[in-house]
Amino acid sequence: MSQAYLPMIVLELLLAAYGAGLLLTGRNYSSPLGRGLTRGDTQRMQRAPAIYFRAVGALAATGGLALVVYGVLTGFRSSLSGAVVGSLQVLEALLYIAVLVSVFWLLRVANRYKLFRWNKP
Repeated sequence: MSQAYLPMIVLELLLAAYGAGLLLTGRNYSSPLGRGLTRGDTQRMQRAPAIYFRAVGALAATGGLALVVYGVLTGFRSSLSGAVVGSLQVLEALLYIAVLVSVFWLLRVANRYKLFRWNKP
């Protein structure tokens, strides 16, 4: 059992919670979490529909959960039984597929509402 992976797992849980909040509410967080890097980014985020923040939330939540499973597998593998390791590996693979689906959903929504950086604000 490795204690070095505990801070990483806590940060991944925070990422998953952040994503779940966006996914459930469909609204952007207030500053500084809801700001863009530039003025144009902030303007694009202000005009983004709720489905965009749900897509961002789905990506953050699935990514955070996938990283939690990865952290548990790498940090605590020696103390887990073979059946648990196998189940976690299957769960990790499914979460990676969910991350890919979330990425494509986010790209589709951002393209539909012209929220990419190269689109005018």
